[in-house]
Amino acid sequence: MAETRLAVRLIELRERETRVFPRRDLVDGSGTSLILPETRALTAVELRDVAEGISLQALGLIGYLPLTPSIALNLQAKFPVNNLWEMLSLADETYERILPVLRSYQAANTTAPHHLLARGFGHYLASLLSTGISKDYRLENRHGYFRPKVNFSETVVRHLSRGDQVTVSSDTFFFSPHLRVNEILKKACMDFLRMLPHDSKWRGERSLLLDALNALHLVRPTRMAYGEQNLAQTLPIWSRDDYFGALNVYAVLLGYSGIGFPYEAQGSLLPSFLFKLDDIFERFVRNSLRLSLRDAAISIADGNLRHNQGSLFLDSRRFPTKPDIIIRRNRKGAPDAIAEVKYKARIEEADRYQVISHVVAARAPVGIWISPALSDDQAGLEYIGSIPGGAKFYHYRINISGDLTAARVEMARTISQLLPSPG
Repeated sequence: MAETRLAVRLIELRERETRVFPRRDLVDGSGTSLILPETRALTAVELRDVAEGISLQALGLIGYLPLTPSIALNLQAKFPVNNLWEMLSLADETYERILPVLRSYQAANTTAPHHLLARGFGHYLASLLSTGISKDYRLENRHGYFRPKVNFSETVVRHLSRGDQVTVSSDTFFFSPHLRVNEILKKACMDFLRMLPHDSKWRGERSLLLDALNALHLVRPTRMAYGEQNLAQTLPIWSRDDYFGALNVYAVLLGYSGIGFPYEAQGSLLPSFLFKLDDIFERFVRNSLRLSLRDAAISIADGNLRHNQGSLFLDSRRFPTKPDIIIRRNRKGAPDAIAEVKYKARIEEADRYQVISHVVAARAPVGIWISPALSDDQAGLEYIGSIPGGAKFYHYRINISGDLTAARVEMARTISQLLPSPG
């Protein structure tokens, strides 16, 4: 559905920030909750009754979140949007946490992840195909046997004057999809199709793009020039918004305009994506280490995958261990280190016991907690201590507010130095 034009109150919240609402904002006079069912199903917020009203805390999600028919939350990350885009590009994000509501994204000099744009393009394309590809009457000049609307002057000049008394030129109107806007749309479908992963999670988008290409099979693909998304304004009103939305997303892909994550009333309309920072940060750290340590013959594995899981006990497999990161110099024997990634300001008691148990079970000599920092002063490595058996434990904080590329390199270098010497 389109972004609601009713009087919606937009409330800015930082990730994990708490806000107290008057009870009348979230509960009607009969005591029924006003919170939208889709929002409640996301478990994006936690609600508690307090003396002043109802306390709401955002649970690690960021994005534009409709809360009630009259209230929307703009959940923002604590670090710069450029770093969010860089994290997403490394985090294998599939952008499946998408709401059926349009929101306005900030116009900015940044490049959004291409897969986010592909999901947004698919949102408009699905609606466009259900409405139907736009067609219009076009005047076409044909040559051949007799047809209505004979162009006598051209027929005399081109055919009768040369002794051809059979062939005629005629001007005929055809109801045709051969519109400039459709030529651009076909090229957009081809470009987005090339960039989609061959993954089951993207099967729906691939099928949608192929359906669109099939509907446009007679149309010649043409690359869009700057500003040509406004051609959509010449189309019938029932398809105008879908064409404009699809071509506007394509313009962002081509670099004609940038897009930032914060909300901006006059920004680019795209579906509302919600990002869970816990998952994104974990995948970002794992893939950063994998890319940086590959040349050093150090492998990085995901312990959450079934084939990488170990067992907590020697004589029972009832409780599998699922470390976020398993680090090995060679693939046989015990790992060189176990790491847990936590998107939180401080490591809690349960987090400490989790890593210690995983290290003991895997007989690893090193255990590491990895968490984010918001400044260089907070970032870096801290030695925590050792346990009987000799395993040592460290806490590494990576600065996600500054130069993220440099921070990734430094994290990989520091962690590689903690590993036992090969052989």
